[in-house]
Amino acid sequence: MFGTNVPKLINLITEELDIELKCRAGEVERKYYELYELTPEEQEREDARKAIEDEAERIEKEAAIKKRRDYIISVTDTIMENIQDMGITLFMPHVHKDVYKKLNEHAEKHDLHFKEKRLVYLNPKMLEVLHFDCENRMDDEVFEQIFYKEVQGYVWKRQDDVSRAPEDVIGDFVRFLTEPNEVLDNDGNVEKVIPPLIEPLEMLYNANDGTWKMIDKNPKKKKSGVNLNASQSTSSKETFDEESCPKIYVPGVWSPTNRRATAALFYLLFRHLTESFLGPDPVPEPPHICIVFDAYKKRDVFEVIAKFNRDVMAYGYFTSGDPKTAELIAKKTERYVRLKPNVNDKLILKVAKATSHAMLALTAVGPCYISQNAVEGQEECALLFPPNYDNIEEEAEAGEDTKKKHKKKRRGKKSDTSLSTSESATSSTPTADPGADGQGEGGELGTIGEGSTGEEGETTSSSTNSPEKVGGPGEEGEEQKT
Repeated sequence: MFGTNVPKLINLITEELDIELKCRAGEVERKYYELYELTPEEQEREDARKAIEDEAERIEKEAAIKKRRDYIISVTDTIMENIQDMGITLFMPHVHKDVYKKLNEHAEKHDLHFKEKRLVYLNPKMLEVLHFDCENRMDDEVFEQIFYKEVQGYVWKRQDDVSRAPEDVIGDFVRFLTEPNEVLDNDGNVEKVIPPLIEPLEMLYNANDGTWKMIDKNPKKKKSGVNLNASQSTSSKETFDEESCPKIYVPGVWSPTNRRATAALFYLLFRHLTESFLGPDPVPEPPHICIVFDAYKKRDVFEVIAKFNRDVMAYGYFTSGDPKTAELIAKKTERYVRLKPNVNDKLILKVAKATSHAMLALTAVGPCYISQNAVEGQEECALLFPPNYDNIEEEAEAGEDTKKKHKKKRRGKKSDTSLSTSESATSSTPTADPGADGQGEGGELGTIGEGSTGEEGETTSSSTNSPEKVGGPGEEGEEQKT
């Protein structure tokens, strides 16, 4: 209960006294809670709040995954259009580094030309792109055995007179390297079997220490006359149980079988081959929300912005707080003060959601509205702060200044003729002070904290450009002489 409702307060005290008397008489049992415990009503409110937060987090996560996937699809589409005759093979760490000497001769027989080679080190973060729409992906357990190890990546170019897809040509080449080859006699019978050039690596899971160990297919012969000690005896017992232990096979060579997965490999491992047609990755914009304040709170808001200038990505003065109907009034505080402020004007911020410190500090100022989650915030900020926000801001504010000059002309001031030209030139020329609009050159956020300084200097800047100051009698006479 809030306020000074005396009758309601007396009734509340009376009810509590009656409950206490009944508890002492043994008629009612009062339940006590520890300081850290929640009552049923409080727990219900907490569960509702937690459900809202979980839902917002789920929406943001799904939106981020979709955005990332859409970007990879667009990138791989571009690579597929520009690289149509090349493919990639990965040779695992257990394959000898001199394997190229054996590969080059056989590659030409399989309609392939060697183009480039490099050593790569895979890590778990690469699996998102490495497995992107891949039809023959390797198991995660296999990838865990090659993480942070030297993997040889080869780029092969299909011969010009071959019309098959490079994945099919490379697939035949990989099968030739990893499968045994049969030699037939004149009667069509198998004369001999040539073992594969590259064999898989067999690994055994050791349950004693929880690790995978390589199985040596050619163990060294033990010398005769040597007695086995206790440790060797234990080792022999472990070897005896190898049949029941899990095993994995790391292939010697792996290559994607579909075109998009190959394009994803080019994007991940051979990015330099795409520089001629694919630009650098854009810097991802952090998740952000929209916070709306009444414009008269600008001084308090800019005091907070000065402390968290890196988290405030953009701001502006608008006619309302509705992103769909709001119209830009001014982006700079000194421009907004020069115009005639309205009590319904709003100061809207685009705030990064990287940390909660800035949002908590801004919430303490008393905003009118805060986006529910980063997905809604991104949609709302896209309407208020489009990519060409700087240019739109200049045009809108120039139009407002022009309207203001026309109104003053109708009042009959003779000095407005010369003043209109000078002020219109000033408003159309970008200011050199980065703190005036809160952003530096190129959208840098490091100088946005200077907005508070600009706030304190509003009186000086507005008085310098005001008609009463510029168009005084003395200056009007000087202009007539000129």
